[in-house]
Amino acid sequence: MSWGLGWKRPSEIFRLSLSYGNEESAEDLDRTSSASSTSSVSSSSASLPPQNQQEVGFRIDLDWIAGDDEDQVALRLQSQLMVALPVPQDAVAIELRQTEGNVVGVEMKVEKRREPLRAVTMVKAAGSGQQSDGVGVLVRLLRSNLVPSGDGSPVQCGDHWRSVTLLSLCGCGLMTLPVELTRLPILEKLYLDYNKLSVLPPELGELKTLKVLRVDYNMLVSVPVELRQCVGLVELSLEHNKLVRPLLDFRAMAELQILRLFGNPLEFLPEILPLRKLRHLSLANIRIVADENLRSVTVQIEMENSSYFGASRHKLSAFFSLIFRFSSCHHPLLASALAKIIMQDQGNRVVIGKDENAVRQLISMISSDNRHVVEQACSALSTLAGDVSVAMQLMKCDIMQPIETVMRSPAPEELVSVLQVVVTLAFVSDTVAQKMLTKDVLRSLKMLCAHKNPEVQRLALLAVGNLAFCLENRRILVTSESLKELLMRLTIAPEPRVNRAAARALAILGENENLRRAIRGRQIPKQGLRILSMDGGGMKGLATVKILKEIEKGTGKRIHELFDLICGTSTGGMLAVALGIKLMTLDQCEEIYKNLGKLVFAEPVPKDNEAATWREKLDQLYKSSSQSFRVVVHGSKHSADQFERLLKEMCADEDGDLLIESAVKNIPKVFVVSTLVSVMPAQPFVFRNYQYPVGTPEVPFAISESSGITFLGSPTTGAQVGYKRSAFIGSCKHHIWQAIRASSAAPYYLDDFSDDVYRWQDGAIVANNPTIFAIREAQLLWPDTKIDCLVSIGCGSVPTKARKGGWRYLDTGQVLIESACSVDRVEEALSTLLPMLPEIQYFRFNPVDERCDMELDETDPTVWLKLEAAVEDYIQNNSESFKNACERLLLPFAHDEKWTENLKSQHFARAKASSADENSPSLGWRRNVLLVEALHSPDLGRVVHHARALESFCARNGIRLSLLHGLSGISKTLPATTFPTPFTSPLITGSFPSSPLLFSPDVGLQRLGRIDMVPPLSLDGLQSGKTATSPPKSPPAPRQLSLPVRSLHEKLQNLPQVGIIHLALQNDSVGSILSWQNDVFVVAEPGELADKFLQSVKVSMLSVIRSQHRNDASSFANITTIADLIHYRPYFQVGNIIHKYIGRQTQVMEDDQEIGAYMFRRTVPSLHLTPDDVRWMVGAWRDRIIICTGTYGPTANLTKAFLDSGAKAVICPSAEPQEVSMTAVNGSGEYNVLENGRFEIGEEDAEEEEEAEPISPVSDWEDSDLEKNGNHSTGFRDEEEEELSRFVCQLYDPVFREGARVDVALKKALASHRKLRFSCHLPNVK
Repeated sequence: MSWGLGWKRPSEIFRLSLSYGNEESAEDLDRTSSASSTSSVSSSSASLPPQNQQEVGFRIDLDWIAGDDEDQVALRLQSQLMVALPVPQDAVAIELRQTEGNVVGVEMKVEKRREPLRAVTMVKAAGSGQQSDGVGVLVRLLRSNLVPSGDGSPVQCGDHWRSVTLLSLCGCGLMTLPVELTRLPILEKLYLDYNKLSVLPPELGELKTLKVLRVDYNMLVSVPVELRQCVGLVELSLEHNKLVRPLLDFRAMAELQILRLFGNPLEFLPEILPLRKLRHLSLANIRIVADENLRSVTVQIEMENSSYFGASRHKLSAFFSLIFRFSSCHHPLLASALAKIIMQDQGNRVVIGKDENAVRQLISMISSDNRHVVEQACSALSTLAGDVSVAMQLMKCDIMQPIETVMRSPAPEELVSVLQVVVTLAFVSDTVAQKMLTKDVLRSLKMLCAHKNPEVQRLALLAVGNLAFCLENRRILVTSESLKELLMRLTIAPEPRVNRAAARALAILGENENLRRAIRGRQIPKQGLRILSMDGGGMKGLATVKILKEIEKGTGKRIHELFDLICGTSTGGMLAVALGIKLMTLDQCEEIYKNLGKLVFAEPVPKDNEAATWREKLDQLYKSSSQSFRVVVHGSKHSADQFERLLKEMCADEDGDLLIESAVKNIPKVFVVSTLVSVMPAQPFVFRNYQYPVGTPEVPFAISESSGITFLGSPTTGAQVGYKRSAFIGSCKHHIWQAIRASSAAPYYLDDFSDDVYRWQDGAIVANNPTIFAIREAQLLWPDTKIDCLVSIGCGSVPTKARKGGWRYLDTGQVLIESACSVDRVEEALSTLLPMLPEIQYFRFNPVDERCDMELDETDPTVWLKLEAAVEDYIQNNSESFKNACERLLLPFAHDEKWTENLKSQHFARAKASSADENSPSLGWRRNVLLVEALHSPDLGRVVHHARALESFCARNGIRLSLLHGLSGISKTLPATTFPTPFTSPLITGSFPSSPLLFSPDVGLQRLGRIDMVPPLSLDGLQSGKTATSPPKSPPAPRQLSLPVRSLHEKLQNLPQVGIIHLALQNDSVGSILSWQNDVFVVAEPGELADKFLQSVKVSMLSVIRSQHRNDASSFANITTIADLIHYRPYFQVGNIIHKYIGRQTQVMEDDQEIGAYMFRRTVPSLHLTPDDVRWMVGAWRDRIIICTGTYGPTANLTKAFLDSGAKAVICPSAEPQEVSMTAVNGSGEYNVLENGRFEIGEEDAEEEEEAEPISPVSDWEDSDLEKNGNHSTGFRDEEEEELSRFVCQLYDPVFREGARVDVALKKALASHRKLRFSCHLPNVK
C-alpha cells in the first residue's frame, strides 16, 4: 500500500481472545482468521471436530490499537480482564484415600473455583501495516499481577496463565518468538502460521507437553535441534518455509503422526523410519494422507508456480529425488504412496523405470522387515514389470535375489505379494523369463505349488505357466517329472482357482493329453480328426454363418461339438473364436455382424459419381472383384476404436481372457491367422488357444528389448532339404480380442494392430484360405492321427469376367492384391492332392455368384439379403454334398452311441476289458521305421542278426526304413600307453595298460594311475566303482546331451513320419548302450584269483542260460580251468561285457612252475542312453512305438521315461538287467562271488615277478585266430538270433498289414515263439 503526504496512516487493531474452560472456540477462531488470510491454509490444516453446541466455559476478547504505549495498553487490558472475569463458583471436591486395613476413605469439601484459562489467541483484526506485532503487550500481560474480583486474595500471574494448552499467534508478523511463550508448563498446541520467523528459539524443547506445532508460511531456514526433546509431538507442520537441510531427529518422536514439509526446497529428507505412526506427510508437491491401518491412502499432487518446481523435468522429480536418495522409501506410508503413484499413471512408471537408483531402492524394499512395505513394494514392482524395458532393468538390478529370499518366507501375505511380481515378470518377455528360471527358483515354485494357502498355490502355478511361455524354459520344465505329477494332482484339487491354474500350467507346457485327461475332455474320434476352416471376407462372413447353420441343421449338433480343430482368417477368425472358444450360437454371431456394420462401418461409402477427391477415386480403382478387398497405401477408412470395444465385450471372460486360458475348457483347438509385418519379409502368424506338444520344433523368434531388432531363426536349419519341419510363428499368450483384431486389420479399412512390440495386418495377405495351415497345425498337434473330415467354407466369390481397361499400374496393383488374397489357389491345390489320400474326406463350400460381389464394409441390408439369397440357392443346389458332409461328421457320435449300448448289454468286467483294448495303440499313419544300432557293437558283421532280417522285411514290404548306425559325433576313446612287458608277441597289436593286470576284487582310489585308467569290468555291465570312491558330480544346468544322443535327437526331429523306433541295442542297469569300446586284460592261472574269476563267469553264464530256459547247464560241470572255458567258448558274454579270447602265454618260473597268462579282449559299454537323456530329448518319443531287442530289456526307469515322454508303447524283453550290489571285502580276504559279480585286473603278482627279475624266461604263445580257426561264437547264439529274427518279422507283419494293435501283434508273435519272453508296456491312462 502506498500513500502520500497528508494521508492518515490506518491503525492496526489486535484482538486477544482468552478461552476459559475449553479450547474449542479458540481453534474455531484461529481457523477462521487463518482462512481469511489465505485460502490455502484450510487445505493444509488438519480438520477439527465440530464445535459442541452445549459448550462449557466462556471467552473474553480484548482489543487494542498498535502504536500506543505497550505498558499503558497492558495495564488497561489487565483492568478489563479483571472486570470481565466472573465470580468463582462453589464446587464440591471429592478425594478418595486408602487407610490402614485396606479401607477407602472419602473426603468431600466445598471450594471456590473458576473455569481455567485454556486457550490464548491473538490476531490482527484490522490493518496491514508493520508498526507492531502485538506480542509485547501479551508478554507484559504474562508478567503482570491479576487481582480477581470476589474474595480479594492476590493471585500470581503464573497461576492464571499456567493452565494454557493452546497458543495461537497466526498472522501477527512475528520476527522472533519471545522466550516467555515457551514457559507455559502444559502448552500442547502452538500455532505460528503466517509470520516472518526465520528461526525458532531452542527453548521450544522445554515444552515437554507440546503435541502440535505449526509454523507454516514463515521464513525458517533451520529447525532447533532441541525440538527432539518434544517427545509427545503428534503434529509438526513446517510448510512453505526455506528449509534446505533440516536437522530433524525423529528417533525420540515415536508419537508423531503428521509431518508437513510441503513447499520447502529440501535437498534431502530427514530419516523418518522411526516414525511408525506417521499417517500424514506433505513433501515437495505431494500430500499423502492415510488411515490408521494404511488401508486407504490418498495422494494429492499439486503443481506450484514456483521456479523450484517449474524447473523439474517431471511433476514428481523432486519427490522421487527425496525419497529414493536414502532409505526413506522403506517407510510404510511412503511405500503405500509409491505403490499408488506408480499404479495410477503410466508417465510416473516411465520416470521411475528410467531411474536405476529408484529401481534399486524399490527392489531393496522387498527385503524390508515390515510386511506392509514388502507388500506395497511388490505391488509397485509388479506394475512396473509390465513394461519390457523396465522388466529388463529389474533383471539387471538383480531383482530375483531378494525375491528368492522372500519365497522361502512362511508368511502367506508376503508370498502372495512377491509371487505377483514373479507372475508379471515371467509374462512380459521370454528373455526375462529365461533369465528368471534357475534351479532354486524352480524348487521354490514347486514347494509353493503345494502350499496350504490356496492363493499362494494359484500364484505359484501362474508363475510356472508364465515361465513356460518361453520356449527354452518349456524344454526344461517338461523334463521335470515331479512337476508334471504335481500339476496333475492339483488339477483335481478341491479349490477351483487352484485346479484352474494347474490346468493352465499344463496347457502352456504343451501337455495336451494330460490336460485332456485332467479336465475329462473328449478324445479324438477313432475315425480321425475333423477340421473346420473358414475364409476371410469382412461382412461377407454372413455367408459363412448361413452355411454353418445348414451344417448344424443337418447334424443336430453345435459347431464346437462337430470339430476338433477350428480355424479362420479375418472374419473367419472372428467366427472361429466365437464358435470354438466363446461357444456362441450362430444367431449370436449374426447379431455381431450386424452390430459390426452399424458401429464400425457406419460411415457412408462414396459412389463413383459422388467421389469428389482424387483419393476417393483411387479407392474405387482398387476395388477387388473376388474378395471385395480394397488396399491403398494411405490411412485407414474406419476407426478401430469401436471395433476393439466390440471385440473386448465379446471376448470378456472372468476366468481369463488369454488365448491359452481357454484351453482349460472342454472346447476344440482354435487358431486365427494374421500377417506379421514387423519383420521382413512379412510372415504368417498363428494366434492359437493351445501350445504345441513338447518337443515340437518351433521357429526361434525373439525381440531384442534394447535395440528393437528382431531375430528370426531359419525354419529349415538342420532339416531335410525341401521339408519345413518347424511350426509357424505364433503365440498363445495374447488376449483373445487381440487375435481377432490382428487378423482383421485389413489395409485401407482398419489400422494395423500393434502391441508396442509387433505389428500385424490382415491374415488374408498370406492365407485368406487357411486350410493348408489347418492341415499343418493338425500334423503338429496330432502327428500320428489321420485327418478324417476336412470342411472348408468360403464367403462367396464372383464369376470370372473380363477386366475393364484402365491405368496399367493400377491394374497391376489390383492383380497383385487379388493374387495375394485369392482363396481359389489353395482350393485347387487341395483338390489335386487330397484325392491321393482317399481316407481324407474333403468338403469345400464356397458360393460363386454375382450377388456375392460385396464390399468388406458393406452396411446396406438389401445387399446383405442378396448375399443370403445367393447362399440359399447354393445350399439347395449342393444339398447332396451337405448331406454327405453331415453324415461324415456324425460318424463319431454314432460310434459312441453304439459303444455305449454295448457297455449296457455286456458284463462290466468284459466292458472294462473292451475299453482297455480301445485304448491300446496301433501304428497310426506314421509308417516309417528308424533302426538304431550301437557304434562298435560286438554284433556288427554277424551273418545272422535280427537287424538284418528287419531290413529285409521292410524292403520286401515297401516300408521305408532309416538307419542310425555308427552314430556320428561320438568321442573317440583315448589310446592307452604302451608298456614293455615279457608278454610280448608280434601277433598282438595295439595299446595295452601300463603293466599286466591280474584279477582282483579290491577296487579303490589307491589304485589310481593303474587299473583306473581302464573302464572297470562289471558282470552286470555297471561301469561304476565303489560309491565311496567315486562321488557323483552335479549335472550342469541346462543338461548337455552327449554327441550320440544329440545325433539321435536330431534324427528323430528330422524324420517326423517315423512311427516305430527299433532300438537294436543292448541294455544294462545304466541304460541302453549306444557305443562300445575295447580293452585288454590278463588272467594268470593257476592261482586263487583265476579260480574266483572262473567261478564268477560260470555263475553269471548259468544265470543267463537258466533265464532263457536252455538245457546247456550240464556242459559247464566239466569246466574246471580257464583253458577248459576257452576250449568250450572262446567268445562269451557275461552280463553285457563281451569277452573274446586273444591268446595265451606260458611262462616257466624259477621253481619250474608253469603259469599260463590268458589274454582277453573285452568289449564294454562306453556311452548310454539314460532315462535322463530320454526325458531331455523332448518330443522325440511322442506318439511313437518303441521296440527294444537286446538280450535284456531296458530298466523300469528307462521304460517309464519312454512312456512319460509320450511313447505309445514300449515292447522289450521281459528280463531286466540285474544290478549286482557291491560288498566290502572282509579282513580274511574272502570274496563272495554270488554277492559281488565284479572282477578287476590286478598288479600284485606282476610286481612280484618284476622283483624276481628272471634272466631268460621261457615262454610260448598260443594265439587264437577266430577267423583262421573258425568262428567259435556260433552255437546257441546264432540259433537265438535266427529265432529272434523270425519273431521280429512276425511282430511287424500284422502291425503294418492289418493295422493291428501292438499288444495284439505281440501276443500273436509270441504264440509262435514260446521260448522268447517279451512284454508290452502301455502308458498309464487315468
